[in-house]
Amino acid sequence: MNGIVLYRGPSVIDGQQIICIATGLEDGGSNSKTGPMVQIYILRDGINPMKAVQTGDDISICGTCPHRGKVVRDHKTGLLTNVGRSCYVTLMRGPRVVWDAYSRGKYPEVPLAKARKLLARKVVRVGAYGDPGAVPVKVWKTALSQVSDLTGYTHMWREIPELADFCMASCDTEVDRVLAKALGFRTYRVRGKADPKLPGEGHCPASAEMGKAVQCASCMLCGGNRTKANADITIAIHGAGKNNFNRSLEVA
Repeated sequence: MNGIVLYRGPSVIDGQQIICIATGLEDGGSNSKTGPMVQIYILRDGINPMKAVQTGDDISICGTCPHRGKVVRDHKTGLLTNVGRSCYVTLMRGPRVVWDAYSRGKYPEVPLAKARKLLARKVVRVGAYGDPGAVPVKVWKTALSQVSDLTGYTHMWREIPELADFCMASCDTEVDRVLAKALGFRTYRVRGKADPKLPGEGHCPASAEMGKAVQCASCMLCGGNRTKANADITIAIHGAGKNNFNRSLEVA
């Protein structure tokens, strides 16, 4: 069994139905940046992730993340479309593949107690797509209680300070970082390519700017307060939507 549904229920964000799927339980997945890690995806239940982004229904799993882009209606066709999306996630890859497999019934839904056993002693990436804050914290506390190590990131650090235990605060400005640290978070700040790192920050070792020196599975500095590290982490904007980075912050 290479994947499971470890949560199906209302989103903490807006009460809409979401699913939380852990993949790579047997093979560790195939993500070249992270290396062999269990990848956890948070998706809308009943809506293809590519459609959800175009209609704005991804708010249930991404909240007010500034990298979501803006949904507008085309004045000629009348159809909704997303503009300015700067999220690093390529929807055609992981999210769509996981959604298709879920739609075919590939991932069984298991009780949390069993999910905890299946994740025990694994290295886990919390939120390969979707914000961990969309899932009730009590689910994470049970499911992740026996993992070997983990990484996690959240834009919902303002709303759910408890996520600091295992998530980095996803920050997009220097002000974000100051506010997140005041709430007890370690931070992971995305910056423009020409912007310098700040005092107390270290570059992401798995980033292109650092020559992809290590994979996430070997680094594991991004485990929130679970990771006993002093430095915060910063990374230059990257991924599918990098050209919209500054625009996304202006929209937000």
